[in-house]
Amino acid sequence: MKSSTNVRKINKMRCIASFVSCIILVTIANIAIWINLSNALNSGYQNMGLKTFKMFTTLSNLILSIGAMLAIPYQIEGLKKNNYHLPRWIVYFLYAGVTGVSVTFVTAITLISISEGFFNSMLKGMNLFLHTINPITALLLFTIVNDDHHLSIKSIFIAFIPEFIYSITYIILVFIIGEANGGWSDHYKFNEFVPWPITLIVMYAMSFGIALLIRLIHNYVHKKRKQAFINYYQNSTDIKADTIEEAIKNLAIQNRQDKISGEIIIPLRSIKMMLPVYQTDKSLKELFKIYIDNNIE
Repeated sequence: MKSSTNVRKINKMRCIASFVSCIILVTIANIAIWINLSNALNSGYQNMGLKTFKMFTTLSNLILSIGAMLAIPYQIEGLKKNNYHLPRWIVYFLYAGVTGVSVTFVTAITLISISEGFFNSMLKGMNLFLHTINPITALLLFTIVNDDHHLSIKSIFIAFIPEFIYSITYIILVFIIGEANGGWSDHYKFNEFVPWPITLIVMYAMSFGIALLIRLIHNYVHKKRKQAFINYYQNSTDIKADTIEEAIKNLAIQNRQDKISGEIIIPLRSIKMMLPVYQTDKSLKELFKIYIDNNIE
């Protein structure tokens, strides 16, 4: 029999880690954006006050914090019911936010650091939070903790939507309307060193590469964790039995011991993972009834 990791305990640890990470992301993003809005710090920077929303750094951290806030109720529910799982649409939302802040992280640590110095770019004022802490926290959260769903190639284009909208807005307001006519200045210096279309292509290529790399790491961890879950539910000495009925009884007993709230949650995914190693003519409805009957003390 294969050795199996107790994924129920790991799932609880993931839930706690995800909850703490999301609280950090939401708190940091909101405090940093509020400080920029109030112009309490960094008064020497031109894009403070409402102008902070001209910056992709601000907008990408805002998107990320919204995604984190949407995930928090599911983490609280997961802790109560020992059944942590995020809906796919929230995972996509987080993917877009993580990709956005990762683009700002890479841009800040390379291009901006070259022109303004590493300290100013990564560690000074709100840059420490928006360019460094939030992107690193978000990357770890999305690739190592929140990996429930496999991301398809199409999801890369979903993650790219915020940057695409921002880039089109930037082109219109900077290069078509222009600052003299009420548009924006070229605060990202897209047109200073090379023609802006070339800069745009380079940024698109870099962003696509970042989104692709995040997806590859996320899917790799997802595949490994899913296999660990399958191995546990099929081979764990706490659950495995001669029949699926007995195995489901064992699963119900284990989950009953871990349960915090008084509600019974049918672990559909867990039972489906168990089925391939057993032969049964019972329907899922009948198997669910066995689980419920054995979950009531």
